[in-house]
Amino acid sequence: MGVSERKKREFAIREQNILSCAIGLFQIKHPSLVKMDDIAKQLEIGRGTIYLHFKSKDDLMARIQYEDYVRLRGRLETALSENSGIDMAKKALRAYIEHCLGDKHMYLVAKQCGDSLNIENVSTEMRERLLQERATRLSVLEKIYRQAKSENLMNNKGAYPNVAVAWGMIRGAVEVLLDGHFQKEIKSEKSYLETIEHVLFFGLFSGNSKGEDI
Repeated sequence: MGVSERKKREFAIREQNILSCAIGLFQIKHPSLVKMDDIAKQLEIGRGTIYLHFKSKDDLMARIQYEDYVRLRGRLETALSENSGIDMAKKALRAYIEHCLGDKHMYLVAKQCGDSLNIENVSTEMRERLLQERATRLSVLEKIYRQAKSENLMNNKGAYPNVAVAWGMIRGAVEVLLDGHFQKEIKSEKSYLETIEHVLFFGLFSGNSKGEDI
């Protein structure tokens, strides 16, 4: 390995170490309360070294959010292998829930980073990557909608109104669980997740459904 290749490898390893350290600290304290100095001290490097990798803390938080979105999109794409629109939609729903609840701490860190960052302080490259990733993720959801629409399973309101409503419902339902609301009342996480699926696909007021304890 030549000097140039070794330096690139060391740079990449250091960058990953910075990300891992930041995520670890963000799990302990809200990202807004963690300073670049805290990360530098933890890694025993100079603060200036971090800025060789990230333009600002906002840039660092944007990278964490971006990588979380990439993982989510990878899960959602598995739904495209299903044969029917309803099966695609159900698999995508489960994929999203598994993404959020499979590693709750990582999901919350990524969400807090996204909520806290100032996009104006994010590098142009990172902003473009975020926008491209969003477009790619939406295209996956649009494919699922169009498949369901071709099977006469959807209304005529359009892809994005339907995707936005479904996304909001699912995200809100998941965050109710993560935030601890109804912690005493919800007896079974599995049953609660089944309820999310039932309400999304059959509605809250479905006359033929059997009442079950959550």
